[in-house]
Amino acid sequence: MVVFCVASPAPAAQNPALAALETLRRGFADISDFTADITQEKQLALMKQKMVSRGMVRFKKSGIFYMEIYPPHASRLRLKNNILTVRYPKEGITDRITIPPEEGLEKWFANLASPATTLPEGVDVRAEHQGNLWTLRILPGSNGGVKELRLVFDGEGTIKILSIAEKNSDRTVIKFHNIRRNTGLKEQDFQVE
Repeated sequence: MVVFCVASPAPAAQNPALAALETLRRGFADISDFTADITQEKQLALMKQKMVSRGMVRFKKSGIFYMEIYPPHASRLRLKNNILTVRYPKEGITDRITIPPEEGLEKWFANLASPATTLPEGVDVRAEHQGNLWTLRILPGSNGGVKELRLVFDGEGTIKILSIAEKNSDRTVIKFHNIRRNTGLKEQDFQVE
């Protein structure tokens, strides 16, 4: 995950990156949770072939994200604040990883709470607007594993594509379909075990 920190001032109307961040923020403003079907393409640095999987994601503003990938590459992932839990049901393995706080969900939500009037400090943010679609590229300056985060979303702030390029050269592209908002998700909807 990426952190949006408040820093150097620049009017949104003059800066495409600020306008894109504000469009994304407005899109999340009235959402307490969402669920979507996904198609994930994962390219590992050590493999020549892409792994294409289907699954679903859930998200709740309390600071929790869940992703389930269906067989044959079945896994369940939960990110709550900066604790990442991954379950591989076929293998019976569960991994827990603490990610850097600056890449956790708490800071993401804190920065989405107020209008985007400044660009994040220590992060390179670039945006392009074509038709009804925004492409937002975020290059974190942190020591975390993310090299670049790319979001493609519409003028309402609805995310269509999330692309994560990691420093180890792995790349994941997630395409969102059939998005359902404010369905009343509960804590038990985010269990990985």
